[in-house]
Amino acid sequence: SGASASASAAASAATALRARRAVATAAAPPLGQDLCEEFALYAPPASLAPLQRGKEPIPLGVLKARGEVHRDGDWHRSVHVWLIDAAGRLLLQRRSAFKDTHPNLLDVSCAGHITGADGVVDTAVRELQEEIGVSLPEADLEAAWVCTLPASAEGATAQHGRFLCREYQEIFLVRCSAGFDAAALALDQGGQGEVAGVEWRDASEVAAAWASGDAGFVPRTAVYGAILSEAIAGLGGSD
Repeated sequence: SGASASASAAASAATALRARRAVATAAAPPLGQDLCEEFALYAPPASLAPLQRGKEPIPLGVLKARGEVHRDGDWHRSVHVWLIDAAGRLLLQRRSAFKDTHPNLLDVSCAGHITGADGVVDTAVRELQEEIGVSLPEADLEAAWVCTLPASAEGATAQHGRFLCREYQEIFLVRCSAGFDAAALALDQGGQGEVAGVEWRDASEVAAAWASGDAGFVPRTAVYGAILSEAIAGLGGSD
């Protein structure tokens, strides 16, 4: 049937993509990111408001290399996983100097793009492990999902030039266990030089930095800040 043929083609494409990624990484491990990594592309959103629960971005059935996606401003998809402790502090990641967007700035605890071969939750699980050495089951991430937020950001880096990053951001908020020790995290297990370090900051300090346009933080919109603040308040006992 047509459905089975489509599923078979999708599985073959996913297998081929994983094989290309493995060969490229083995040949020359990239610093900061793999600019040849292929992202799935999506139709532009109707607005930059959060998507209604249950509504998914519309895939175009096209894969494109990361470097070209950020050059051309294609809509793609990412995960943003925030870790928060009982004192209301957010774990921030300092992006490495090698990143093609916002190098050296403080940002979400863990983030990563969704490739053509992966889904939202398994991407979040993988990125947590690769970037900061945190292992969480898929069920915990599914329960921590907040919303899907379309966002657009542009800028330039000395190493990679101008970028236009348009993405559907899948936002998660995870409460850390009592024994969580950020100082003991094994950073950058993916071996791509993505993470320069991590540090705790009070959630109110992060919100104030975004609101004031603090140049030390990756900029986030007022909508993003409001969504995260509401999610933190919903946890209870962490503000």
